Amino acid sequence: MAILVGIDEAGYGPHLGPLVVAAAAGKFPGDAAGDPNLWGALRGHVRKRPSGTSSRVVICDSKVAYGGGDIATLERAVLGFLAAMDTRPSSLAEFLAVTAVSSGADEAGRAAPRPWDSPKRLALPAATQTEEIRTAAEHLAGGLARLGAAAAGLWVNVAAPARFNRLVQTTRNKASALFALTADILTDLRTRWPHQPIHVTMDRHGGRRYYAGLLTAAFPMTRVETLEEARAVSRYRLHGGGSAAPVHLTVRTRCETWSLFTALASMAAKYVRELHMRQLNGYFQSLVPGLAPTAGYGRDAWRFLDDVAAARKAAGVPDAAILRCR
Repeated sequence: MAILVGIDEAGYGPHLGPLVVAAAAGKFPGDAAGDPNLWGALRGHVRKRPSGTSSRVVICDSKVAYGGGDIATLERAVLGFLAAMDTRPSSLAEFLAVTAVSSGADEAGRAAPRPWDSPKRLALPAATQTEEIRTAAEHLAGGLARLGAAAAGLWVNVAAPARFNRLVQTTRNKASALFALTADILTDLRTRWPHQPIHVTMDRHGGRRYYAGLLTAAFPMTRVETLEEARAVSRYRLHGGGSAAPVHLTVRTRCETWSLFTALASMAAKYVRELHMRQLNGYFQSLVPGLAPTAGYGRDAWRFLDDVAAARKAAGVPDAAILRCR
């Protein structure tokens, strides 16, 4: 059995809200890596464009899936994938529990609770019907089964502003903080499947081409072999040692268009970030009548901070709880 994994992030650029790294995995027969471009093989069950009325599951870059600001397309794919593994969270709290990254749990747990965080009260599905999730699950499970494969796992690593700021202070820059969240997921993958070959496809972190040093620092007891470091793609092999199987890591530009599981990870990361932003906006809108919501990017983030300044002061919300340092 081989494990095919996609990893991607959402929220790398904004000033407000969490940075989220997610991974989606499938298990396939044999030891060789299958083609991660599965849209053709699953064409009767998935599609790459959100337009149209087909019941097939939309799996694509989250920027495309969320283009209209509606999380329904994200939700159908993400909750449908979990349901294909017979997991049906009824709240954001349950979702975060079943997708938690164990290797980063201690650091994530250090964050002080914030008044807008109410994952137990945010019911799921939030924007779709249960029947739509069931249909998506049938498509994903049935399509993968025709390939002799199955959905195998979904991980979400959330760095709210306080955790994000600590990571940046520890690693000295935002790109290394992003990789630290990614390394948590890689650690979980190696722990869960120590004897199966794991093939990971990941979107490039900004313009970074070289990852051998980061991998060696994250896994000091592992031999990291550089296979290729080119303009469009970088490839590495992490040797397990003993009876442990290797992890093959491919980092590409525009990976969400090349790897179905990376696109699904992109959607999962975006879904979780937007649910967190809904809670943030809803809390402050309850305190400031007429407050326009924010996505947390650019000048609008500073507009939002100005608009809620008095409310934040009255509620005792420190800057570090809401504002990222980078």
